[in-house]
Amino acid sequence: MTSWPFSRFRQRSRLADSVDISGSRASIPKSGVNKYRATSKFCHLDLASFCTQYGCSTAREMVLGVAKGTRMEPGTPSEPEPTPSDGSRDWSELPLDALVLVFARLGPVEILMGSGLVCHSWLQAAKEPSLWASLDMSNHRAIEEMHAGVLREMARVAVDRSKGRLEAFSGKYFVTDELLKHISARSSSASLRSLSLVSCNEVTNKGFTELVTHAPRLEDLSLELCPNVGGRHVFESAGRACPRLRRFSLRRECFRFSLNYSRRTAEALGIAAAMPGLRSLTLVSCNINNDELAAVVEGCPRLETLCLRDCYKVIADGSLRAKCAGIRTLTLPDRV
Repeated sequence: MTSWPFSRFRQRSRLADSVDISGSRASIPKSGVNKYRATSKFCHLDLASFCTQYGCSTAREMVLGVAKGTRMEPGTPSEPEPTPSDGSRDWSELPLDALVLVFARLGPVEILMGSGLVCHSWLQAAKEPSLWASLDMSNHRAIEEMHAGVLREMARVAVDRSKGRLEAFSGKYFVTDELLKHISARSSSASLRSLSLVSCNEVTNKGFTELVTHAPRLEDLSLELCPNVGGRHVFESAGRACPRLRRFSLRRECFRFSLNYSRRTAEALGIAAAMPGLRSLTLVSCNINNDELAAVVEGCPRLETLCLRDCYKVIADGSLRAKCAGIRTLTLPDRV
């Protein structure tokens, strides 16, 4: 059995009382295993134990069902695994490009949770670098249930498998400066084009700046509820390091409940000074006033979309609206 770098971690699952990612143990719920819906929950189970009980062909069918969105029913433990001589399809003999297409439907989180370990040919397909060019590790529902250490190790494996071709990374609370450093070290300096960080309390200005300064082709940047990243000089440095930046989204904590709000002054001036190529800018709960917004509009002449929500220092008067007249899609905050 392949030894995973994150096998020392364990997590609770809806379908299993306990799971060891290394494959040494899996406990099935007392309600039995007469039916499983072929969704991402299936991948929480240890596939080695499942194959032992139900046969590898059944496991392969169910993993394929994840990609197709169908419902599968495993056979009983007493049923022998069908062989190719019985007229069944041997999924292990699928061409590599066909397996890669299946895994592309599953996504990186599903693959790292066990789908790539069903058999040797599936493991080889799971290592195809094209599968790891875009890593979305923020929207999968399993992210909220898994240990942060497991997710970090999964992300490291995924980045390594991209073979320097990582183009997009989206991570949630588990991301740290060390992980961003790993991404920077293992990715080609010209590859990363999209970066999204959500609720990453352990990411600081140092880690963020180190990554973006090595990503000159970055086009899309999103920072949502990352309290330790920000400041005029940080965004100015990011803009100068990423001259191709086209979309920037920044969401802060609601100022009424944030202790950092008073310190978030003049951040917009960093955007105005160093991001002239922006086409889209979204600011949510940011400490920005009319003068700073005017500087942004002047410093980013190519803006087509400007969205400001809960930026209560901005007063949408006639002068400001005239200043923003050339912006195609404009959303200004309501007065409260």
